[in-house]
Amino acid sequence: MDLLSHQVYIESQRTKQDRQIASSLLRCWKAVGLPDFLQLDNELSFRGSNRYPRSPGLVIRLCLYFGVQPVFIPIREPWRNASIEKFNDTYNKKFFRRQWFASYAMLKRQSKNFQRFHNRHHRYSCLNGKTPLEVIEKAGFKPIKLGSNTKLPVLESIPDGNIILIRFIRSDRILDIFGEKFKVSKSLVYSYVKAVIVTKIHTLQLYLGEELVDTFDYTLTSDLIA
Repeated sequence: MDLLSHQVYIESQRTKQDRQIASSLLRCWKAVGLPDFLQLDNELSFRGSNRYPRSPGLVIRLCLYFGVQPVFIPIREPWRNASIEKFNDTYNKKFFRRQWFASYAMLKRQSKNFQRFHNRHHRYSCLNGKTPLEVIEKAGFKPIKLGSNTKLPVLESIPDGNIILIRFIRSDRILDIFGEKFKVSKSLVYSYVKAVIVTKIHTLQLYLGEELVDTFDYTLTSDLIA
């Protein structure tokens, strides 16, 4: 979902394997355009491997390759994705649970019909009663789209870029970066911080608001771990 217009792009997949997610993102960016940021929860398929936390997974590498900054919301705070979670509930109740799909192919076709209907006709109070496509048209927004022939790239190395994680620091002063623990200053207790993995220089930077408050060496592993 584009948070400015609430335009959605729907992809039906049989599993949550990282390659299927990456392929879906590629098709989304061909149709809707490249975002500056992609907000994600901490699902393992999005981030990589628990065993090798410093080897970013395929989804992260794909984002960095195309200049998109992945942003991971705080752990166990699903309300941070409120807009898309609300849409998922609408999709489930108004579409998925209301009909019988004779085949997986039918589900995929009908999901695209629901996508088109939503973007053209669903009116949001937060958009002053406008539909997603009306907001886009009024803004005169021209997205940068990937070419129709763009293939999923081979991503054996980690592209340069930033991986952003928003984290809440509790009384134990632990900063959790994909399961790896870092001890931070007492002054950050009960604060939300922004952790930025800068892949080019193998550094983890920690921000409180706009202020850089700490840095850690963060050597990344280039091997893509399945």
